[in-house]
Amino acid sequence: MFENRPDWLKLVDEESGLYNRLFLIHHLSEAFARSVRYGTPLSCLLIQAKWWRRLDEIEQSADAAAAHKLAQFLLLNVRTGDILGRWTRDTFLLVASNTPPEGMRALIRIIASKDEELGVCLPAGVAVSVHAGVAGLPDDKECLRHPETIPLLARERLTPVFRAGSQGGTGHPEKFI
Repeated sequence: MFENRPDWLKLVDEESGLYNRLFLIHHLSEAFARSVRYGTPLSCLLIQAKWWRRLDEIEQSADAAAAHKLAQFLLLNVRTGDILGRWTRDTFLLVASNTPPEGMRALIRIIASKDEELGVCLPAGVAVSVHAGVAGLPDDKECLRHPETIPLLARERLTPVFRAGSQGGTGHPEKFI
């Protein structure tokens, strides 16, 4: 029944196995409205992967494997109830209701401390540097009028977190925070 859905109606990204942008926009809109209505915090963490071997240059199976490994690594490090999805090809978005932006900054530190796990999982010859940015309510209430602006503000705040994987080098992860 669901296999015959047009791509634009699917809610899960096939490569990563995470929710897709359509689902994230819907969830973010609802969470934003609840946050404004009840005065509860809402945070978004934008995680951008910068591949040292562009995904376009990697064979198709390694491309999907690298995206899937990064997605699963991120999924293992988020709380139940938070929504993680693929925002763009190289970007993931975590939406956390009832969580102030400081909670997301703590999650960045947790993810950075587990960078070696990701490096071991990536296909040979692939390295990734992970950048993260946080935005949310109530901290940014002056500049956030619509839910779509939260990921844009988080993108403006991207900072390096770590680099993992190898391109024939030692493969030792490099931490930035």
